[in-house]
Amino acid sequence: MDLPTLLAYGIPNALQQFIYIIASNLLYPVIIVLIVLIIVSLVELGGFLFEWHNRHRDLPKMEQGAVRASALMKRNDLTGAFNVLGQTCSNSFVHEFLYRLSAFGREISEYNSEMLEVKLEKLLQDIDFEISKKLERTRFVARAGPMFGLMGTLIPMGPALQGLISGDVEALANNLIIAFGTTVIGLMAGAIGFMVFMVRTRWYGQDMGDIEYLTEILFGHVPGESASSLPGTGYMRPVESVEPPEPVEPSEYVEPVEPAKSVHHAVTHIATPVSSDGREGVFGTVRTVASRSGEAVYCDMVLTTSGIVVAKTAGSMLANPVLCMILIGGIDGAAIIARIAGYQILSFASLLLINLLVCAAFVGAIYLVKKRAQKRSEYLGRMQPADLLAEDGYNFEIRHPDVVRIEVERSGTGSSMKILTGDGWIKMGRIERRSRDYLNLLNAALPGKITVISR
Repeated sequence: MDLPTLLAYGIPNALQQFIYIIASNLLYPVIIVLIVLIIVSLVELGGFLFEWHNRHRDLPKMEQGAVRASALMKRNDLTGAFNVLGQTCSNSFVHEFLYRLSAFGREISEYNSEMLEVKLEKLLQDIDFEISKKLERTRFVARAGPMFGLMGTLIPMGPALQGLISGDVEALANNLIIAFGTTVIGLMAGAIGFMVFMVRTRWYGQDMGDIEYLTEILFGHVPGESASSLPGTGYMRPVESVEPPEPVEPSEYVEPVEPAKSVHHAVTHIATPVSSDGREGVFGTVRTVASRSGEAVYCDMVLTTSGIVVAKTAGSMLANPVLCMILIGGIDGAAIIARIAGYQILSFASLLLINLLVCAAFVGAIYLVKKRAQKRSEYLGRMQPADLLAEDGYNFEIRHPDVVRIEVERSGTGSSMKILTGDGWIKMGRIERRSRDYLNLLNAALPGKITVISR
């Protein structure tokens, strides 16, 4: 072949074949990515519905709690201030901000006004970074879904056109089915991701506004308040009017906490704690959910002066996410194997519908089990710890001397806990969002035995 012929036909044909081979070999990786994207979008949708169910915002109550906490901070009662704040906020990032604020609250007395301002600014930046990190998944799904769907549409069009030219109608139909199916999956994953991203962006923007508002009330100027400084800092609030402080009734007097001690130190002075439901000798309740023997088990950990009573509130195999994923994987795997063997048991649309129904059943099962656990928890909350052990054979108690360490692992998706005893580790599972003040309760019941690990 002479040079002109090579330049005119040989090199272009070689390049075309090279591009065709690359594009054809990308088909199955694109399909795998699309399957992963649709699974991630459904998982994010389930997490979104769970978060929507647990979100609660009561701005007047939040304002009142912040004002009360600010008054307690003037009296050097940092523990009481952060406890009040933790009880008036429920949304995850607002509560996360308050927890981290309480974590360095014992060091507030060591900061001057400039250092305190820097620490608060850094804390706000960290919360904003975590919000962006949580939104990245749904934003990626929203943008990548249609892109990979378009790739899955265009790649089979080449073989489909070849089948049309050669008169192979079966090859044409099969490639068109793949092309249209990948388009539908990509658009569906993108639509779910975009919807979740859009609503969460609004939620978290509101949370950041609430965080900044609480910061202004706690460390800035509150109309009607007199000028005062944070305990031991010299950080002065702006002065508009100076009024004499209200006298503190003897019954409301709170013993000041020494600045050098831990935020949770004052809680341990309570000889006979009384929980919010009126049970004496009880610090409070931490609610957890764990997977045991294929079953999602919800438990109440009642923290008492003598030990930890673990009481089961609900449980179901249908609410176990591992079982849901195994079921979906088994159905899809069987359909793929049958298709490879030459048997088309289910169409692609039918298989997608079955997967959606399984996911919907899983979300519904979680909702029903959580509702049953909440009602059961309210019932058990009226019982004394000794009666809980006799109420159900599943319930058990871990005595304080048997507890070596309690390890709390915190990540962007939540917190989990396990207890080390003389017999080994007891995995309590994930801590529910409604147990907002769990670290303060654990430190009050078992001071010095709590280890927090951030991932």
